[in-house]
Amino acid sequence: MEPLQESGRPDPWQRARKLMARLWNLKERLLNRDFRDFATLEYERVRPEDIQDIQRLKYLRNLDMAKSGHSDASLNSLISYHRKKEGLVKLDQGVVAMGTIKVRENDDLLASIRFGYDRHRKAPVMALRDHDNIPMWKPLGWPELLGRLSSLHPKATDGLEFGHSFFARDIQRTVPSDFESLGKMYDLIIEKSFRSNKYFGKGVLPLDAGVLEHPLEHLHRPILIPASIKGHEILRLTEANAHYLVFQPFLKTSTDLLHLTREEIQEMLRNERVDRIAKLRFGLVLGIKEGQLYIGKTNVEKTQGMDWTTFREAMESPVHSAKVKYYLAKEIVKEKDFVIEKGAIRLESGGRTAYLKRHYMDGQWYFAETGRNDEELHFRPVNGPVIQHLRTHYSDSENLQMALDAIKEQKLDIRKIENTLNI
Repeated sequence: MEPLQESGRPDPWQRARKLMARLWNLKERLLNRDFRDFATLEYERVRPEDIQDIQRLKYLRNLDMAKSGHSDASLNSLISYHRKKEGLVKLDQGVVAMGTIKVRENDDLLASIRFGYDRHRKAPVMALRDHDNIPMWKPLGWPELLGRLSSLHPKATDGLEFGHSFFARDIQRTVPSDFESLGKMYDLIIEKSFRSNKYFGKGVLPLDAGVLEHPLEHLHRPILIPASIKGHEILRLTEANAHYLVFQPFLKTSTDLLHLTREEIQEMLRNERVDRIAKLRFGLVLGIKEGQLYIGKTNVEKTQGMDWTTFREAMESPVHSAKVKYYLAKEIVKEKDFVIEKGAIRLESGGRTAYLKRHYMDGQWYFAETGRNDEELHFRPVNGPVIQHLRTHYSDSENLQMALDAIKEQKLDIRKIENTLNI
């Protein structure tokens, strides 16, 4: 029975809706076999919640309209749900999957984030969660992504396992012309993500004797190498045999394979206790081991990356020129004129990269910014203009507030370091 108005007459709008629905149904019965089959075989025999096809739900709604003049609110809600789901599927079809990040603590998966490239918008996208295994893509937003990752904390350990996969083969197959640019984009995503949470670094395994003794237990795990190898300090173990171990860069999409013999790894382990203090001029590094100063130099001929000698051996070695020895004696020992690597703050914004490091002698913060050709950094004391430069050009850097707070304090207890170094 049709609902009545206050006057007792049927609602004219209700009658109009029923009439329009009947006319539409008549047309569909004549032209659409799928509609005829649904009206005959399924209508009034299936529940709306059992229908997963948005088109059949629309058939159901129109048949209800022709019958009663209105459709149930829950049916409209189901149609909206499936329309949204179809939108997710359509969006996913236009996205090239680049890779995924997964964060675990032991066997517990704490986060799984997908990354892709929207070919229509020509922009990177991310999916922090799925719906029915359909990625819910949204534009890549650094604050949301890094905030999500930085909020993760371990419960039972002191580190989190940061893992990622780059879909190189899929990209080469679907968009080979964009492979290089997407690889660089993914590298930036991985590096920023890894640096966003201190627990990710703590989850990296150190290179130790256990890696040599039981390499198969460390397969596909990131391992911290004591010395940089071709610019990489964190490597992923991919293969091991009786003679050598094979690694790949962990924070890059590089396909370079690094083969290290067991003898080379043992030599690295002998030097791993050298703690780096500062980068010096002439490509040298200042380190300390068991209270003794060491000078390190990159070895381009060997794969272990760094050769260490005691400070005394460096001063007596014919490898170093008189100019280098004068620099080491005067600037490092007498003047103590160098900046400390530990506790350095890195700032990134708009293609710019800057570093804040403390000076060993006075404990004050010094600032340097990378040049166009990544030449040697030139540090200068932090003053008012430097602070304004940071606020202007690094306003969206995640470490800006940390840097400003550190500059404000301007305190450094270096007595412990001095006592250890005895210089």
